Amino acid sequence: MRSYRTYTPDELTIWIRDLITRDDLHAFYICHAWLHLRGEVLREQHYECQICKAKGLYVPATTVHHTRPVREAPWLALTKSNLLCLCDECHYEIHHGHKPKWDDEQW
Repeated sequence: MRSYRTYTPDELTIWIRDLITRDDLHAFYICHAWLHLRGEVLREQHYECQICKAKGLYVPATTVHHTRPVREAPWLALTKSNLLCLCDECHYEIHHGHKPKWDDEQW
């Protein structure tokens, strides 16, 4: 079994800020700590989109969203209270508003 080093919150914040500076935030999203926490949050929120659930709908969640973005608050990147399970549609709406996903030209 492979072991992973445990980082202090300060070390993680420094590492994430460095990734932001290098424009390599992708490295955070493939690290063990994030993937593990993402799975935990999905299980705890029953794989349900929390925005749709608040509207009385059941829609499977596909994304774990940072309420305060990692670039804005790197110290919250691995904080459960900053994470929300969402479906693709709700996640898109949060980031892009009501703008359609596809901007196909109308003929």
